[in-house]
Amino acid sequence: MSEEKTQLGYVHKMIDGFEEQFNKKIENGTLGIVKVDEESRYILFLSVGNPSIRARVYKTAATNYSKAFNNIREKAIDLVRKNQIDPQWIKIDVVNSVSQLPFEDLQKEIAKTRKNYFRSGIAFDAGFRMAFLEQEINGNAMIRDGKNTSLQLNEKNINHYLNFNNKHNNRLPFMKKMYQNKSVYLFNTISIFKNRDDQQFYDLYNGALTNGIRKIDNIKDEARLLIEHSAYYLVDQVKADGQFEYGYFSPFAKKIGTYNILRHSSSLYSMAEAYEVLQDKQIIDTVEKGLDYLIREAIVYKADADEETAFVVDNANHQEIKLGSSATAILAMTKYMEMTKSDKFLKVAQALARGIIQMKTPSGGFVHVLSYPTFEIKDLYRIIYYEGEAIFSLLRLYEIDKNDLWLNEVKKSFDYFIANDYWKHHDHWLSYAANELTDYIPEDIYFIFGLKNCNNRLNFIYHRETTYPTFLELTMAAYKIIDKIKKLDKLYLLEYIDEDFLEKTIDKRAEYQRVGFFYPEMAMYTKDPSLILNGFFIRHHSFRVRIDDVEHYLSGYCQYLQFRIPHLQGELDKTIIGV
Repeated sequence: MSEEKTQLGYVHKMIDGFEEQFNKKIENGTLGIVKVDEESRYILFLSVGNPSIRARVYKTAATNYSKAFNNIREKAIDLVRKNQIDPQWIKIDVVNSVSQLPFEDLQKEIAKTRKNYFRSGIAFDAGFRMAFLEQEINGNAMIRDGKNTSLQLNEKNINHYLNFNNKHNNRLPFMKKMYQNKSVYLFNTISIFKNRDDQQFYDLYNGALTNGIRKIDNIKDEARLLIEHSAYYLVDQVKADGQFEYGYFSPFAKKIGTYNILRHSSSLYSMAEAYEVLQDKQIIDTVEKGLDYLIREAIVYKADADEETAFVVDNANHQEIKLGSSATAILAMTKYMEMTKSDKFLKVAQALARGIIQMKTPSGGFVHVLSYPTFEIKDLYRIIYYEGEAIFSLLRLYEIDKNDLWLNEVKKSFDYFIANDYWKHHDHWLSYAANELTDYIPEDIYFIFGLKNCNNRLNFIYHRETTYPTFLELTMAAYKIIDKIKKLDKLYLLEYIDEDFLEKTIDKRAEYQRVGFFYPEMAMYTKDPSLILNGFFIRHHSFRVRIDDVEHYLSGYCQYLQFRIPHLQGELDKTIIGV
């Protein structure tokens, strides 16, 4: 049987399956015909794609549901037969609500919406001849900053997409002035996605902040899948020499041309965490390759030191020695050694730790950035994360070599942090460090710091519309501190946190952060889905997929699967509430 016949057979079978799925929704009343300008119709969008191409999207409308689906079937067959498209991914959207508004009001609505958070489809005419799904709009950057910095429809990108997808019958370009004093239509859809390699038809969310992401039945299984997919995504980004492919802006597959050695190391650390969950040698071998690159390309030793003292130099960024770069290097090395039961990187990690101590100030704080090769102070302060990373890395090294120097230096710094109310920074690295320190010095002041570092941020985290992956890391650190408090019978310390609200926040974030994952139903609308499929993205940064973006999501889910999931009783409510 020819490949085309096989693909056509698949298309027939899948469209039959879609029709059956949507019929059930019509029968149970969750989907019905919609009225636009007094005319009632079924309006369907068909999206067909695979990892190599941006999805082709076609629309049809008919007063009869069966006729509308027959039109979709014919379009799908044409895509395979005439356009030679491999139909690995198929998604069908059926319009379930439409609202009419003046074009001027649409422009105002767009201008006040957060970048890439416009979550409705737009039809520019009642017949939906010029209409785009929300995923098409955001996947092609049809809304961008204008000359006056406010967000607006971008004519260039819209026309580029129209030419690509042949979505309009006339040859006139899209121009905003054509729609002045006219009405346009916002719409939402009920959507189902099918991957050829997966037996399941996936119902997708159609909520304001969750539109287009698959619904799931089991958060435990899904968390593990997210860890697996994103860990292998990072593995695939490591080149032969051990350097990462740094990242992409997804809509147009634009490669990020910069590099940051701190993020190189912290991404390796998250991969080692994933190895702890997945136990696949390929992952830890790739971490080793990345660490070898780090040592070869970025670590320098200070010649006039009494002992071997090392620093990480960020050669791509003005040869800066960042406190956080040395810290994340130690974190990646110590996690690698913990997982492999080796001491391969012990001496270099110890030398980096001595470098960190040299960057301490007499008060107990840290100098954040030095210049290389002079080792002169460049910035006393750069970003709060560096200090939490520094003391956490010393604690992870102490776990391996039991050198009291590291623990004593951490204690001095923590006393400084407590005296200066560092808990107000709500830095997840500080929470990681507080949890780690109480393993060795279980004093109340450190427990209290760790709880306060999270508690006052909970309401903000619970309601935050951006996925912001370090929130799950921060809340999971507090969760582990509470577990330790209970084991030590220090229950009086729980007055410093709302434990019930913490747990609700953790579970909500674990579910909500899935909307930052490039499932195929999201990736299919970008220029080159293969580059970003199974990565995590930051929506308001042009759907950026950078190694450290993936890292933070990955670390959070590793913590969630290992430490929260085992405590869940019964079914976890997967409904996304209050966002």
